[in-house]
Amino acid sequence: MVRPRFGTFSGGIDLADEKDGTIDSPVAPAGRLKRIRVPLAPVDTNAAEPTVRIGQHVSRGELIAEALSASQVNIFAPLAGRVSGFCTVMLPAQPTGWRESPAVELTDLDHPGNIEPLTENFDSLAADDHSLRLRIAEGSLVTFNQSTVSLSEWIASAKKADVDTLIANVMENTPFVTADHRLLAERGLEVVRGLAILARAIGAARVILAVDHRRIDDYRSAVAPARLYGINHIALAHKYPIGAEAILTKVLTRRRVRPGADSLQVGVAVTDAATCHATYRWVACGELPTARVVTVAGPKVNKPVNLLVPFGAGVEDILESAEAGSESRFVYGSAMTGRHLVSGAVVSSATNALLAMEPTRRQSPTQCIRCGWCGDNCPARINVAALNDDFELGRTAAAQRKNAQACIECGICSYVCPARLPLMQRVRLLKQAIKREKINV
Repeated sequence: MVRPRFGTFSGGIDLADEKDGTIDSPVAPAGRLKRIRVPLAPVDTNAAEPTVRIGQHVSRGELIAEALSASQVNIFAPLAGRVSGFCTVMLPAQPTGWRESPAVELTDLDHPGNIEPLTENFDSLAADDHSLRLRIAEGSLVTFNQSTVSLSEWIASAKKADVDTLIANVMENTPFVTADHRLLAERGLEVVRGLAILARAIGAARVILAVDHRRIDDYRSAVAPARLYGINHIALAHKYPIGAEAILTKVLTRRRVRPGADSLQVGVAVTDAATCHATYRWVACGELPTARVVTVAGPKVNKPVNLLVPFGAGVEDILESAEAGSESRFVYGSAMTGRHLVSGAVVSSATNALLAMEPTRRQSPTQCIRCGWCGDNCPARINVAALNDDFELGRTAAAQRKNAQACIECGICSYVCPARLPLMQRVRLLKQAIKREKINV
């Protein structure tokens, strides 16, 4: 039998891990919180309708807002507490920036808990695939990544695309971030079982658990269950941005994602450890997803840690509990592609990391010196310098001909540019302009 071979990709860079503070740090419960502001629009659609009133006491897991359409999800109280008001919070928006979401504010909260062992009360192995999809829909699950959508909608899109391969991406190859790593290391069996449930729900015949080859000793608890469920566990070389959806799909399946499309178009669905873990705990055990593991780290954090944080916890409160320096540059997400923190931001299912970085000295960009580093290291193999010219001259059509939409927005071009040009942001703006022109045609 010929064994499949998996390789690497052109371009990319080797990034320092900077994970020493949290790589071996078990997940801990968040400290006592004075308030949480639970978003009513965790996915980018109309908000759910509140079902509570000011002054009402709610228990953990109680319904506090009801979805009125299939694209919305029901909202449940992450902690027991008292409804003290209604407000607005900030959540990450795609492809960049922030968006507002209505929220329910809870005070007089109980103590946040940690990830506890649960007893299964639903036989997911005996249930048919349709019953699994109905069960997932009942839990109002969402995907735990930057492109947050209803998990039921994600499953429906995967089935419509006739997906045959499901990949669980646990590469986590950006500095500092270890949230999914700790989930797989500590709760490997639950992650694998959740991955198996998702594979059945979307009808994927081939299932892959992709991990960093340097971490395989930490994942021993997941190896035997993966084999039992017919899941291939594949260890890949560390090279940024192998964790990007298009790159990982190409490396593992040799299928090339068309520029501007996603992996579903080539029959591949990509998920993450947090989504798999939440899926298992709801489907098999009936635990509603009301919190997620967040890495709090960075050069300006005195107590780096992985915390189980309830949805709606204030980002400033979590950073303060980790003793992040007030003079820091706070980043919501990864160091390479994350967002600068704004006031009013709260933890949501999309929050895998909160970083406190060294404040940067403002340096004005200079002219492009044609060194070629941006193009040499670009994993999408596009001519970034030429696209920068198109941006400066406003040539959208020319940028489209140069395949600007193939950019995966990994940030390497900006990272290596000696002229300090914001290349990724410029290519992103070109992509948005191309998309607008297509819509207007």
